[in-house]
Parts: sequence; C-alpha cells; structure tokens
Amino acid sequence: MQIYDNLVEKLLEKPCYVIDFLPEQVKPDAGGQFFDVEYYLLNSDKRFSLKDKFVNVILKLMCYYHVSIQWKCWIDSPSPQTVEEAVSTIMDNHSGWLNVLLPKENALVVFEWDCLNLSIYNPSEKIQMLMQKISVSEGLSFWKPDK
Repeated sequence: MQIYDNLVEKLLEKPCYVIDFLPEQVKPDAGGQFFDVEYYLLNSDKRFSLKDKFVNVILKLMCYYHVSIQWKCWIDSPSPQTVEEAVSTIMDNHSGWLNVLLPKENALVVFEWDCLNLSIYNPSEKIQMLMQKISVSEGLSFWKPDK
C-alpha cells in the first residue's frame, strides 16, 4: 500500500526510541565488549529468547492498537502467528526487517535482524508510557538514544 510506504518514509525521520536488552546506550569509549556480546547474542541460541521477547512486545502492542506489518507485503491486522513467523524467519535468515505500523497513531516500530532492539519512531507520550510498561514486562528497557 503506497500510502503506508509514504508514511513509513516520513516516520523514519521522526524522533526514535528503542526497546533494548541494555538499560542505556553504550558510549563509544565505554571500553566494554559490546560488539563481542552483540555478535554472540545474534549468532548463538540466545537469539531465540531475544526473538521471543521482541515478538511478545509486538503482540502486546497489538492488544492496544491497530497494526499493519510490512513483511514481503503490507498485512493489515496480522495474526499473532504471522508476526512470530516474520520475526523468526528474519532472525533465522540473518537478513531483513519488519515494519510494524500503527497508522492511527502515526507511529512505527522497526525490527531489524542485526539489532538487539526494536526502534520506535514518533511515539506519543501515551505510547511511550505503554512501551515502558511492556518493556519492563519482557525484561527489556525503553529509552531514547543519543544522536
């Protein structure tokens, strides 16, 4: 749907928050082993627990808002099974992304295979408060990255 494609392009330019396994952004000079940990989590069996958490966040969001997903094509009000299949396929293939559009809320959630977070573009204060609660319920953190 062209209208959704145009909306996604506009939303990708809006303020972004993340739902992440880390409680805050890792600074470039932190001195830790972020990239080793990231590689391990994306390529070990640990990715399955992360996949479950990300799927659960999206499913919980679907309980509160009308959702359309872009995976191969636009799917309006996808089934929970379709969401799980999309995220699982993306993670198994180590390739791709899933756009989760909240068209009535003018917000976008993006899952990318090589990220250990969900990106949320243009969330209203109401959505931010809900995302904070959903994140905590999944053992994740919700925060705004530094630019």
